Amino acid sequence: MDTIYIETSIVSYLRVVPSSNIKTLNKQAATKEWWSVHRNRFELRTSQCVVDEASVGNPALADERIADLSGISLVELSTEIDDLAAEIIARAILPTTAIVDALHIAATVIHRMNFY
Repeated sequence: MDTIYIETSIVSYLRVVPSSNIKTLNKQAATKEWWSVHRNRFELRTSQCVVDEASVGNPALADERIADLSGISLVELSTEIDDLAAEIIARAILPTTAIVDALHIAATVIHRMNFY
């Protein structure tokens, strides 16, 4: 069974008002379908970074996002992940404002997971 890292945008797409932008609306619909139909085919992992991000904003929606993440194992965040994230930023692969995104990517690399 493949292991997939669940990033914050997944639970955000599940718990947001449908967008008026057709591209975003399609992403929301595809995410909801994947979550309800396909996620059980995979071993899901996330990180404390995702839990922290999902906890911000509208309290009712944050509670729903946290509920969606419940039962998903957290990967260990380590110095190795911090170092790789810093390298991603240093090489300008992502902008300096995207350090949390770099941490997500680094976690998937270090723990050898697919990223969704």
